[in-house]
Amino acid sequence: MPDNTNEKSTSNVLLIVMDKGIDSETGQLGYGYSPDNGRTFYVTNTIKGRKFRQEDADRLWKFLKPMIGKLIEDKFKNEFLPRIEAKINDDTEKKTGKEG
Repeated sequence: MPDNTNEKSTSNVLLIVMDKGIDSETGQLGYGYSPDNGRTFYVTNTIKGRKFRQEDADRLWKFLKPMIGKLIEDKFKNEFLPRIEAKINDDTEKKTGKEG
């Protein structure tokens, strides 16, 4: 007999993944999943395409954050920093010219 260390019985658990259903929040028909044995149903695939929720974005953010941070850093260094330095130099020359 297999050693089952899980205290809860899994005999009454339904695996509801990529099944047809109606979204509990929006009432939209499509394919989706239920994380709680069918009490709620979340549609992920509709006739209009894939549907995402805030929880999906939160799970992806830890993977996207480094890439987006690098893109912002590169954009700042390559585009904005030269403009800022040029503006500072222009302002310094104007102030120096007036005083001297």
